[in-house]
Amino acid sequence: MRGYDIRTGKCLWTFHTIPQEGQCGNDTWEGDSWKWMGNTNVWSMMSADEELGLVDLPVTGPTFNFAGDFRLGDNLFPNSIVCLNANTGERVWHFQTIHHDIWDWGLPAAPSLIDITVDGQAIPALTQVTKTGFVFVFDRRTEEPVWPIEERPVPESEIETAAKTQPFPVKPLPFEMQGVSEDDLIDFTPKIKALVLEAAKPFRLGPLYEPPSRQGTIQVPGWGGGANWGGGGFDPETGYLYVSSRRQYTVVGMQPVDDPGVRGYDNEHKFYRAAVDGLQIVKPPYGTLTAYDMNRGEIA
Repeated sequence: MRGYDIRTGKCLWTFHTIPQEGQCGNDTWEGDSWKWMGNTNVWSMMSADEELGLVDLPVTGPTFNFAGDFRLGDNLFPNSIVCLNANTGERVWHFQTIHHDIWDWGLPAAPSLIDITVDGQAIPALTQVTKTGFVFVFDRRTEEPVWPIEERPVPESEIETAAKTQPFPVKPLPFEMQGVSEDDLIDFTPKIKALVLEAAKPFRLGPLYEPPSRQGTIQVPGWGGGANWGGGGFDPETGYLYVSSRRQYTVVGMQPVDDPGVRGYDNEHKFYRAAVDGLQIVKPPYGTLTAYDMNRGEIA
């Protein structure tokens, strides 16, 4: 990420979304993987706080999207909200929404900079929607969460050393279905239910953060969200945040490559199809619009 003088074109500063040697976060890339790892770009838009002189980056995930056995560690700053001093490029604060991403759930949208009142206290807030269906809310000056965010245990991976915990906001509640079980599969008729159970049988079902597997994992939300590039819209008069979401699932499996020495990596992903007579096997609604009262952190 680079900042330029708009009058002269001179490059004023550079911020590395993969920290270089000696920089904060470099130790989260084990085995010197920081030297050659890629992606971790900002593929959506950024947000600028002119009053505070800050720019907020929604950083996406690292290479490769569904495998991280060659980049052990939490891997900063992918999947992070990174707040920089717009004049100097210095990091003011950051928060990583997913550690060691192996689901292609990079941050998809610009943060919403909103002013809210919580328990009588005025808060200049930053709100980040995610592909996973979460809404993360911070005081944009300090990184302090407006409502608690808990690190909770998540399933282990059979392929690699995945992160043991992930951050879960206590409030607001998610705007999208997270994870999938047999109860979440369509059952419009007895025949369809039987066909769907048979179609899902080869694949792994599980909660949010169920890792990709050799057999193939049905991932909900899929790599496209949940929320995507459009993000959320905020109404300052009502204090409502509106979030558009789609219920898309991905069926992704991991397979060993034939010659890791030549390819440079050990595993690659493969997408599988899980549908019945053209029907998605996960229950609707397939698209939602959720309104949050951000002064209360509740779905309105």
